[in-house]
Amino acid sequence: MAEKYDAIVVGAGIGGLAAALMLSHRGRKTLLLEKHRFLGGRLSSFDRRGFHVDLGVHLISRSDKGPTGDVLRRVGIPDPIQYIKVRPRSSYQGKVLTFPHDFKEMVSEKDFNGLMNFLGEIRFMPEEKMKEYDDVYLQTYLSQYTEEPMIHGWVESISGIYTGSPISLASTGEFMRCFKWEAETRASGYPDGGCSAISDAYGDGIRKFGGEIKLGAEVQKIEVGRGSVNGVMVGDEVYQSDVVVSNADIKNTVLNLVGADHFQSDYVDYVKGLRYSGGGATVVRIALDKKLTDIMMLGHIATFDREAYAKKLQSGIIPDELGLMVVVPSNFSTKVAPEGKQLICVVSGGLGRGAPKELKEALAEAIINTTESIVPGLRQHTLWTNTMTPDDLANTLGEDGAGIGIAQIVGQVGDKRPKIKTPIEGLYIVGGEAGGTGVGIELCINSAIEFMDEHFPLA
Repeated sequence: MAEKYDAIVVGAGIGGLAAALMLSHRGRKTLLLEKHRFLGGRLSSFDRRGFHVDLGVHLISRSDKGPTGDVLRRVGIPDPIQYIKVRPRSSYQGKVLTFPHDFKEMVSEKDFNGLMNFLGEIRFMPEEKMKEYDDVYLQTYLSQYTEEPMIHGWVESISGIYTGSPISLASTGEFMRCFKWEAETRASGYPDGGCSAISDAYGDGIRKFGGEIKLGAEVQKIEVGRGSVNGVMVGDEVYQSDVVVSNADIKNTVLNLVGADHFQSDYVDYVKGLRYSGGGATVVRIALDKKLTDIMMLGHIATFDREAYAKKLQSGIIPDELGLMVVVPSNFSTKVAPEGKQLICVVSGGLGRGAPKELKEALAEAIINTTESIVPGLRQHTLWTNTMTPDDLANTLGEDGAGIGIAQIVGQVGDKRPKIKTPIEGLYIVGGEAGGTGVGIELCINSAIEFMDEHFPLA
């Protein structure tokens, strides 16, 4: 006889983990199913030759002061995660700069004042009013303050970190929320021990409250009858529940795990038309035999002409100098690299899914070259490198929206974000695919919080 649960969560990405933790804490008999042998999705880590390496390259926007800590506080667990805080910096033409203030020496007084007014308006704007700008392109809104290409290029780099989208597509309202929250808390940081420390803390909490976690358990089908869910199938096993929470990608959930025939055609067309975030970032991890740099997080700007830069990459031309985000996890935490050694993680955007192998290899080589201009002696002291392209990430996690999820662009945020509750009774979607707002990991956790507050509120 199939076992019955109060709730089944499909997928142990951070959104699924957060939902399962809060459901378990509420006393719901909860089962979390994950097809991989690890928790956390893109917030997981792996070990390689003595180094503890994150699958993604993350700084948590608000650390314990944001939703990552909010979930643990909700369930009464004193935050077990220690964060090392950092204020990101930028480099351009060989100089380390602190933007926006250093723009004062780089642009006209009028344009600098325009930038500061743009940022000031966001800082003091009530969040309720920000919703009015959900359907305004960020580029359009910024242009009211300044047309200076340098400033547009810098804001685009920030938009890429926040939303994974260029300012020509990104939602102003979503950018505003991300910027305001981060500016108010000033708590960006890295979890001691690597990003898997967050996933492990959530997993430990689920088990503490009686939840069950099954790894290596791939869901083949979400069972539906008469317009309601009644469980899931894993291999030959059927697990019953009238509540199924999917953290397995909205398109995969609707079109494959459930099946399009269970939904009305207009909903299926809507889901098919949803756009994922750019997801075009290539990550190169570099293990060094000695410490070469004190950098913690540095955004390296190759050019402020982001449009020309992107067109060059899309046409198969790799620039000599690349725009990069350099994060050195071993400068945050001694637990991620052997003593005396260093781990550097570098991210560069521009190539999407399906790029030719030769182009991927050329980009990885150019990433290392540019990084060495920032960290002299890099190649000489390299123990090993590991490259992960957008295709590699999608293949590793088995989902198309592996970058951030459904893009935070005009038409897909706020009230127009995919709804957590689907047309099928008892079927919900959480994570980077429905509901929520915020930067990356926090978007996914906010989605789970929204799910609980709207559909399983405290009595």
